[in-house]
Amino acid sequence: MYDLVAGSKTVKSSYLLSKKSALELFPMLRGDKLVGAIVYYDGQQDDARMNLAIALTATRHGATVANHVTVTGLSKSANETGKQVLSRVHVRDELTGKQWSIPTKCVINATGPFTDSIRKMDDPTVKEICSPSSGVHIVLPGYYSPEQMGLLDPSTSDGRVIFFLPWQRQTIAGTTDLPCKVTHNPKPTEDEITFILSEVKNYLNPDVEVRRGDVMSAWSGIRPLVSDPNKGDTQSLARNHIVHVSESNLVTIAGGKWTTYRSMAEETIDAAVKGFGILLPSKLSEVYFSL
Repeated sequence: MYDLVAGSKTVKSSYLLSKKSALELFPMLRGDKLVGAIVYYDGQQDDARMNLAIALTATRHGATVANHVTVTGLSKSANETGKQVLSRVHVRDELTGKQWSIPTKCVINATGPFTDSIRKMDDPTVKEICSPSSGVHIVLPGYYSPEQMGLLDPSTSDGRVIFFLPWQRQTIAGTTDLPCKVTHNPKPTEDEITFILSEVKNYLNPDVEVRRGDVMSAWSGIRPLVSDPNKGDTQSLARNHIVHVSESNLVTIAGGKWTTYRSMAEETIDAAVKGFGILLPSKLSEVYFSL
């Protein structure tokens, strides 16, 4: 599937491995139920540095970036046709407590798991569209995976995805997918860490002792999944994104993931340009990010 989607831009072609070859390349694997393996190539990124690179690139092109600033409210006023549209954003500096308002032609709500809190500032009666889900990862010693190869199984004991991959000379393992509350500082629970360890253990040779003490670090992130009203569990929620413009001109981009973030940004900006006549540089697509 990866090869078909990537076409001529694939990193390298996928291929099958026999049981013997798989154990030679990944000697820690459990061999009693192993039939073979499929090797495919994917990319890695440092998401924290990528996020910082985007912010720095935006400032280089004229944006004002205000970290630790919270939106506390939205104000509306009548436009030339008498329609009530958003005209000001009220904010507070969480470091100094200073508050002020920003006049605006267009407000784009790109706040991830906080999507609905901003939408309710625009319209308190609006139906929630975001279902936050907790994703936990742990870091294990490097010997849990070969230096150039990891493992992924899309069907664990409860239907989720499990993986452990080489990462900065260690091994990163995950993940969980559970409904959660939105918080600024999500933390992994002991149950979530134990779940990942127990799943990892299922794939490794019994000689490899998987211990709680091997966990070097653990963290939790919140996935802003877009709700599907026909399905009740977060595992079946779509990872794709939506772009919505409210009656008062709030542009919301919700859902999505890093893989499609440039497409998400383009669609969101297109909606803003179409709705509010915003002018953009002629070569916006040629902007590149770097640190």
